[in-house]
Formats: sequence, C-alpha cells, structure tokens
Amino acid sequence: MSTNHSQESRPALEEQLRAAQTGGIGGARLARSAEVAGGRYAAVMATLIGLYLLVVVYVYPQNILLLDIAATAAFLVGMVGTCVSYSRLRKASGLGWSKRYSTGFVLSALLFGLGVVLLELTDVRDAWLWIPYAGATGLPLLAGVSDRLHWGPRAMSGGKTL
Repeated sequence: MSTNHSQESRPALEEQLRAAQTGGIGGARLARSAEVAGGRYAAVMATLIGLYLLVVVYVYPQNILLLDIAATAAFLVGMVGTCVSYSRLRKASGLGWSKRYSTGFVLSALLFGLGVVLLELTDVRDAWLWIPYAGATGLPLLAGVSDRLHWGPRAMSGGKTL
C-alpha cells in the first residue's frame, strides 16, 4: 500500500474540506435559527397561558357568557395559530428540545391548574398575587427550551452531545 498521493487527488481533497467547512457553517446557522424560533414559540405559548389564567381569574367570574366565549375562543385561536405557524416555519430543532418543551408545558399546565384551585379555595383576586403568578406560570416553558439554560451533561461540558 502506497502513502504517496498524486497531485490529482490534492484538489479533490481541498474541495472536500471546503464542502465540509461550508456544511458545518450551514449547520451552525440552522441550529441558531432553530433555537431562536423555538424560544419565540415557547415565549408566545407561555404568554398565552399566563394571559388565559388572568382571564379565568378576572373575566370568568363576571358570568357574561358572550365575553367568556370570546375570551376562550381568542385563547384557542392564539394557541392553534401559534402551533400551526411554528410547525410550518420550523426547519429543525435542537437535540432534546421536544422533550424539554413537553416537560415545560406540563409544568406550566400544572401551575395553571394549581392557580385555578387556589382561586377556588381562597377567592382572592388581588392583582399583586395573580399578575406575578400568571407570569410564573409560563416560566417552565421558557426555562426548558434553551440549550444554554439546560442543566445536563451538555451544559456542563459546554458543548453538544451526539
């Protein structure tokens, strides 16, 4: 076996190296784009959940059927529209993003439900309690979607895993 490479193979090797570098740059750009898009999606969903909790606290007790229907319809249109537009625009997502988002969504839903139970038990509707609580309801969604905030082997090593 000869280790002597001819001059003809040198341009081919350089071309392959350039192609690999170009692919790496494109992959990094795609990963950054996916993280930004996922973060925006999660932020909108967190905002919608927090706002809907405020609707439950302040609008539903007024017992105005048309207002209740309109508020619920607006929430549903916002959720469905956000999901559909994100799924159409999404080109990629980071490793583990779906699992972290799902966990964050479940935690946000649990906080939402806990807030409804708290409302029923106490019947307190003071803004100093509900506005911060509504904001906190969406925090698990935001904390779970970013690779930079993820406390796991990737965050500790400072890099991505396979």
